[in-house]
Amino acid sequence: MKRNPLAGPAPARLLRSAAVLALLGATPALADDAELLAKACGDCHTTAADGTLSRISGQRKTPEAWLMTIVRMRMSHGADIDRQTEAALVRYLADTQGLAPSEAEPYRYALEKDPNMVEAIDEPLGTMCARCHTGARALLQHRTPEEWRTLIDFHVGQFPTIEYQALGRDREWYKIASTEIAELLATTQPRDTEAWSQWQAADKPGVAGDWIVLTTLPGAGQAYGRLTVSGDASPYAVSGDLTLADGSTQAVSGQMNLYTGYEWRATLDIGGQSYRQVLALDGAGGLSGRQFLTAQDSLGGHLSGVRADAGAHVLGTVPEAVAGLSGTVQVVGAGLEGLTVEGAAADGLAANAAGASVSLSAEAQGRAVLSAGDSSVGVALYTAPDRLTVEPEFTIARVGGGSDVGPAAVPALFSAVGWLNGPDGAAGTGDDIRIGSLSAEWTTTDANETAAMMQDAAYAGTLDRSGLFMPAVAGPNAERPFSTNNAGDLTITAKAGGLEASGRLIVTVQRFIDPPLR
Repeated sequence: MKRNPLAGPAPARLLRSAAVLALLGATPALADDAELLAKACGDCHTTAADGTLSRISGQRKTPEAWLMTIVRMRMSHGADIDRQTEAALVRYLADTQGLAPSEAEPYRYALEKDPNMVEAIDEPLGTMCARCHTGARALLQHRTPEEWRTLIDFHVGQFPTIEYQALGRDREWYKIASTEIAELLATTQPRDTEAWSQWQAADKPGVAGDWIVLTTLPGAGQAYGRLTVSGDASPYAVSGDLTLADGSTQAVSGQMNLYTGYEWRATLDIGGQSYRQVLALDGAGGLSGRQFLTAQDSLGGHLSGVRADAGAHVLGTVPEAVAGLSGTVQVVGAGLEGLTVEGAAADGLAANAAGASVSLSAEAQGRAVLSAGDSSVGVALYTAPDRLTVEPEFTIARVGGGSDVGPAAVPALFSAVGWLNGPDGAAGTGDDIRIGSLSAEWTTTDANETAAMMQDAAYAGTLDRSGLFMPAVAGPNAERPFSTNNAGDLTITAKAGGLEASGRLIVTVQRFIDPPLR
């Protein structure tokens, strides 16, 4: 890539996810993106007879991974690429050398920054790759055999102590990595695949128009509404409103870029707060992924959507369940005029802009099944839950703050989820009926004897009435044994309706470098 001899290292903040993701912004229309790539990168990457560039042509990856590469070229090699060119290159490379939907699907949790995902990567990649970063970061790439071997050498050059770290110094790390691992990845993650060829040839789903969506907003609960996507190409404009369970609304506005024909990346203002959306179109009029606060990606929720003109489809209901044996719910979806209900009496079906409202009633606790087209959703009607669980069952938070340059604290959000035992009357079996989130009383306690000795519950942070845990400030704490920082091992307990359940929270140290793919 073209070098700028006057360019020094970019500020470290460019590696933080909020700042880096913001670079996936407005992309101007360009007559010849391939020519732009050659102009921006051709000074360092040699051009083959077919016009492709060395290294670049041998790999396929996600928009986030291409962005990381370009940022690294600018920071480490002085590449003279401005933000406008960067955005165009990310779009072009993701469109022409991206991943097919089926290739990205198993590892979307990394793209979505799911804070509660406990990754399980099979050996030998678990100890070879996932000891330093997520295994998904490696498996969201497809390369030629030569490129996989070159990537091993890049690791040694970029991180020369890698052979002497744990799980590296106890074996012939480089020999294993450059032969066995490179060969394995070349076989399982090849550059050329049938899935990618088929996706390149496939008709891509349209994105402009109206979408019905259902999600959860941190601190506000369920939200649903209609979003309008307008424009002919990225960046698309997004506008609309989301309605909360209490009937209040929050305006939505912002921009969205579509990569690889299905990768939806949006930055939106929702009720005065900035959110990121990392979603995927499914090709059948559906949309799913995760939406989270731009400044705090641990706080967010799943988002599902359907094109308003896609035909009959139900996404879910607000509220999730009916407390009591009768009540009205908003059924979120499209084409719900023919909605059918089993397991409860239904009355007053009324179509609206986000689906339809319907009144449900039953003589005993149980589940109503609402169906439209090939989709269905269950709604519990209950008087009292039979058991309670805490979600997530296990997660982490990170201390932070305390300075202008250090990473901010990373909170964790818990929900108390109610359940009915189901027809068999036994708890924890396959026919249990999920009620959904309940109002609860929350407490934190030390998880074990060591945590009690260190007084973790007193120092690691606070848990509010909504289940939001906010970690304490980072740095040495003179009040603690050994002046240790405010990390901790905690039990999070919820009490609701005479029931009790617990989860586990590890409060750990800051993440100082936070790239788009961790």
